[in-house]
Amino acid sequence: MIRIVATWIIAILALWPSFALAAIIGPTNDWRPLRQGAHALGVSDAMVERILAAGVEMTCPGTVYRNGGALNGWFLGGDSSSFYTNAHGVIDVGADRRSNFIEPLDRCRVHSYRDLAARGASATSYGIEVPQDRTRLALATFRPQAAAPSQDRARLRIAGAIAGARALAVPNVGGLGLRVGQELILVSVQPPGMHTPQIEACHIQAIRSDQLFSDCDNGFGNSAGLYFVRDRADPSMLVPVALHEGCYERLGNYKGWNLTANTAMGIMLRGSFFSFPGRSVARVSRD
Repeated sequence: MIRIVATWIIAILALWPSFALAAIIGPTNDWRPLRQGAHALGVSDAMVERILAAGVEMTCPGTVYRNGGALNGWFLGGDSSSFYTNAHGVIDVGADRRSNFIEPLDRCRVHSYRDLAARGASATSYGIEVPQDRTRLALATFRPQAAAPSQDRARLRIAGAIAGARALAVPNVGGLGLRVGQELILVSVQPPGMHTPQIEACHIQAIRSDQLFSDCDNGFGNSAGLYFVRDRADPSMLVPVALHEGCYERLGNYKGWNLTANTAMGIMLRGSFFSFPGRSVARVSRD
């Protein structure tokens, strides 16, 4: 029961603006525009270019159930034709208290980070083609608000190639020796326009199997933001380690970190992250 309640809180805070605008977990809100913040953190221009080539933003109006939202997505593991995001980006709980797709899904829009950084709101828009049989979508769960947080995963396939898209290589996360207190770097789009890639530094607070907990600031739109650590061979470069899933925010803004009440949480990029047994892949098409 505790897990179900906690997961409901995660979904509400991560997707609904009326709740999530106040969801700031860490002691400061130190988001900066991607290039500016990367420079301040000693992250190389080459790494910034890799991030811009791998990240996307997806927005869905949710006019049927009034449950639309905005979140991130990423090309990972050498494949620039499919991006990974949270299942709650396309599924939410409707007025009937049941899981429903955020319809009309064919009105969802995808923009690449590269285009957003260069053109802002004028960035090229990609629509989502979804099958009539929604079960063909590559989802780890149809009930992300009630399932284990690590199941809040989806994979969407790009039908028309996004210019300049390049997937990030995924390391053997288990071999990185991640530890409590280690620096994390989180990249995400940010409100109010949801068209600006931003970056911030925070720290690992706990690791539990396939879940990573941090004191990162958190708010509307950060769903499916990507957590990085520095590359041991070159600290100016970053390697991805987890996909942001949501947050617990019971204590309030700037109240510090607490594993059960105030924390940002990500899904570790272990091998199981990329598995969607028995499901085919949705297709994303260009406008």
